[in-house]
Amino acid sequence: MPPRNVLLDDDDPMEGPSFIRRALNAPDDDDRAAPNYTHHFNIGDGPEESPLQQMIRYWMNERHAPDILPGQEEVLGRLLDHIRRQTETVQLLRGDPDSSEDEHFRIMLAQTEIERVKFVVRSYLRTRLFKVAAMHVPLKFC
Repeated sequence: MPPRNVLLDDDDPMEGPSFIRRALNAPDDDDRAAPNYTHHFNIGDGPEESPLQQMIRYWMNERHAPDILPGQEEVLGRLLDHIRRQTETVQLLRGDPDSSEDEHFRIMLAQTEIERVKFVVRSYLRTRLFKVAAMHVPLKFC
């Protein structure tokens, strides 16, 4: 019996051509256009970022950029105003003698959140000040 070529054997009991024959006769993938999947991403249609989310994104960008980036005064101002209002509200609630233990727990959570936001703001400003100091360029304030 002659030696049998296992890969290209046409007498194989499996139906249809072998994998090798199908691969050799297959059309080139480069001839087909790539499908367009960009409609699945909905760029720009997502929910609006909160000022805190924007500030965290600016903070991370500033920390990872080698040079100082443009300042985000508008977002920073809105966030600082919100922190001030929240702090005033928390102080009023803490001074209320009629508040329950459950309300004290909520006040404590609000204070913790305020401190978290203040940390992000301070770190953002500290990073920017460090970059300005590292530039060794005298700044003129008019």
